[in-house]
Amino acid sequence: MSEAVATDSTSTPAVAGPSSLPERPMTTPAPEKKSDEKRKRRPKRKRVASEAGVTEDGEGAHAPAEAYSTPWVDKLGAAVYESKEKRLHDEIVAFFEYMAPTPEERHARAVVTAQVADVVRWRLNKAAVDTFGSVAQGLYLPDGDTDLVITTRHTYDDEAKRRVLYQLAAFMRNSHVTDRVQVIARARVPVISFQTRPELGSLKMDISLNAADGLRAVPVLRGYFERMPALRYLVLALKSLLSRHALNAASSSGLSSYGLILLVASFLQLNPAGRAPEQMEKPLEHESLGVLLMDFLEYYADGFPYETGYVSVTQGKVLPKEEKGWVNEAHPDSLCIECLLNAENDVGRPTSKIKTIRALFREAHSVLQAYSFSPDAPPYNILGTILGVSESTIAHRNLIKDVVNSGKLMQALQDVKHSVPPPGGNPRRPPPSSAQQPYPPRQYVRTNAAAQAHGGNGAPRALLLPTAPNTAGEGPPPALPAIGLPAKPTLHHSLPPRPDTRQAPQGPRGGRAGGGRAPEGRLLDRLEGSQRAGRRRM
Repeated sequence: MSEAVATDSTSTPAVAGPSSLPERPMTTPAPEKKSDEKRKRRPKRKRVASEAGVTEDGEGAHAPAEAYSTPWVDKLGAAVYESKEKRLHDEIVAFFEYMAPTPEERHARAVVTAQVADVVRWRLNKAAVDTFGSVAQGLYLPDGDTDLVITTRHTYDDEAKRRVLYQLAAFMRNSHVTDRVQVIARARVPVISFQTRPELGSLKMDISLNAADGLRAVPVLRGYFERMPALRYLVLALKSLLSRHALNAASSSGLSSYGLILLVASFLQLNPAGRAPEQMEKPLEHESLGVLLMDFLEYYADGFPYETGYVSVTQGKVLPKEEKGWVNEAHPDSLCIECLLNAENDVGRPTSKIKTIRALFREAHSVLQAYSFSPDAPPYNILGTILGVSESTIAHRNLIKDVVNSGKLMQALQDVKHSVPPPGGNPRRPPPSSAQQPYPPRQYVRTNAAAQAHGGNGAPRALLLPTAPNTAGEGPPPALPAIGLPAKPTLHHSLPPRPDTRQAPQGPRGGRAGGGRAPEGRLLDRLEGSQRAGRRRM
């Protein structure tokens, strides 16, 4: 084989000529192939070692790992402990208190979630928006996701559900809640996933439509947390361990938070190491969280029967897979977990990286077990050998604290409110700009005669323009009409005329019968007649 390769590499290139192979019929013209000359001239992009995954020498290399710290250790000081397990217990409690949501984080999640619900109700005005998952239990990491579910009165088929999710994704982007949003339509439960803008806390959110199982599980899980005091502490520590190694999401073949809660609850039910009942029921009083954590890691690394059994928290047992028909010949050691609400649903089915998770548990247990502990050599940092807080998590906490205390969060919420109508209203278009304002309505000129022809009732009176002054001596110029006043109303024909406009019968001398003032025209005639009579006497 090597000789053939050498021969081919030293052979002279063949001159192009007629081929001895039969010609293949050409249905469409093939694209022109670039010559070797042009291909050589194209500049090659230099690959960075961290980006390409290899070093310059060709050896494998990983991207630079993010720095982790252990800030919870500072709260414990340099106290002396009798055993490693007691010290580990205190470190777990300190870690839990440090990772618990701060008042600023609770406020930011509450107000941003309420505003996102308002945006949802812009599209679905009769819908209910609720929180489930870790946020509903108050058991989430500082940079964890917020799971929301929309419940509508009407049911949607898969196609309509995807269409609504795409519309909601557009609303989230147009209302300035987020800059980028993704619709995961092909998942078992379709969701829209996005991260809010930095002014809104850079919170990660997943929204599903009419997924009732997650909402129904909230009170059920809350009951287990109340009956098992150790459950909350162990879940948060293990979730942080999985998150550090990117194994905490079912969408990436990891272990979901729901599945992790069921594993820890089953472990506390079974007590595989045979600990004393008071250590299981009252872990804070007996300082047994460190022992329980190490027992959990050891049990699910090598003690659980993955090939034959599945987890059933409802019955508090490990039952055979054959009863459910969950035996997987291709992956016999797959993780199977019975759902609390639907017994036929396997919560562990998406966790295809169970071998990696088991290896992580095994390594973490060995590291904790091999920790060199001496009662006379404080300070200690046992939990920090497997857990840590990343720089991005600390930066995210500082961001939320800044936007809440500086008022940027409230200002960003006001911007979102101004971009959407009130809940229940119809979407409205933005007002046109000054360049798009419509022309003002035309003002038609109507004469007094036209106004009288309309009767002065029911027709709007237009702007009356003044007439030219009378220069022919036919009387004084008419007074300008009042602009904007309604036309003088006229009386109905059935009503008697007004006294000042009644036509009086003519007397023998041209005056009005019964006396009274004559009209202006008759008065002028009388004055002219009296002047002529005076000139005759003279």
